[in-house]
Amino acid sequence: MGEWVELARWIALGLVGTVSVIFLPLWLIGLVHTFLEHRRAMKQMGMEDETLTQQLQALRREIDALRRTTTEHLLSLQDNLENLQERVRALETARENQTPLRLP
Repeated sequence: MGEWVELARWIALGLVGTVSVIFLPLWLIGLVHTFLEHRRAMKQMGMEDETLTQQLQALRREIDALRRTTTEHLLSLQDNLENLQERVRALETARENQTPLRLP
């Protein structure tokens, strides 16, 4: 019976060795592959974040340009309204005084 136990030990040892020689490298390859895929995904997300940041900066520049343009138009409109008010005042004054009209 001792021989059978010894034979079973050698077979078990052989199976463990075979499994470790075949499956351990496969497991390590899978682990390395998973790690590299994770790094690639993180790098790609970083690029997407960078692209998003650039797009946001471009939108901010456009908004600033629109604000400047709006402010310029508003000031121009304000000047025109003031000129119109002066002309109306001049017309009202001229009508009240019945004098010849002088526009600025």
